[in-house]
Amino acid sequence: MRLKLTYESVEGQKIMLPVHYNHIIQALIYTTFSPLLAQEIHDEGFKFGKRSFKMFTFSRVLEKGQRLNAKLPDTFVKNGNSKYLSFKTLTFYFSSPFDEIVTDLGEEGLKKLEFNLFGQKISLSRLEIVVTPTFNKKILIRMLSPVTIHSTLLKEDGKKMHYYFKPVEKDFSRLIEENAKKKFVLINKRLPDRMALTIKPYKFSVKQNLCIILFKGTPVEAYTGIYELSGSRELIAATYEAGLGDRNPEGFGMWEIWKGGK
Repeated sequence: MRLKLTYESVEGQKIMLPVHYNHIIQALIYTTFSPLLAQEIHDEGFKFGKRSFKMFTFSRVLEKGQRLNAKLPDTFVKNGNSKYLSFKTLTFYFSSPFDEIVTDLGEEGLKKLEFNLFGQKISLSRLEIVVTPTFNKKILIRMLSPVTIHSTLLKEDGKKMHYYFKPVEKDFSRLIEENAKKKFVLINKRLPDRMALTIKPYKFSVKQNLCIILFKGTPVEAYTGIYELSGSRELIAATYEAGLGDRNPEGFGMWEIWKGGK
């Protein structure tokens, strides 16, 4: 289930966000959840072996923000950011395979009169329920937030490092499939027997579609672009609602069906 949420400034001002804003949108989502649900998802999530999935994702802000070159207020500079965007309204998609999570966000968002977003007072001015599309076994998708998948490696000095796979690498599709199958199990409580999923770049450039996004100071390599997604409809549906790849609750891996055009 997917929602489209639009926020406005309570005081009629433009909304300011740093260029790397994923963690701020995530904080807004957790603040909107009812306290019990927020605690359950944040602290426990949905267990798959030793891993915990939050089972939600969100898009980039849909409006094109205007870069600010003017002198910034002290409250913004003190947060350690120097590059900001301003928005008249703030719109993004939120998605989860569990209706109770989406319903909670929508109902709580409408009940609360205002929210604190990076020191700014905003309110939810519009909420739309997005109709879930019909999934074919082969579709073209456009990333609404960049997709990422990684492995954790152990260096010679014993320290861990993340290796982010490029969509043109063979293991990218394999790891995307493994990740989707885990989400399928959590959603459907059964094994994905004889199911498969493949992702291939369609309109894509490693250089042009690469996004380096800082999430709470940690750089994440992710990719926008148009991709061909093929395989089992059930796995495709799982990635539509829970996100494609990993780091979904940090604002990565949301997609929509691409119908051509820009």
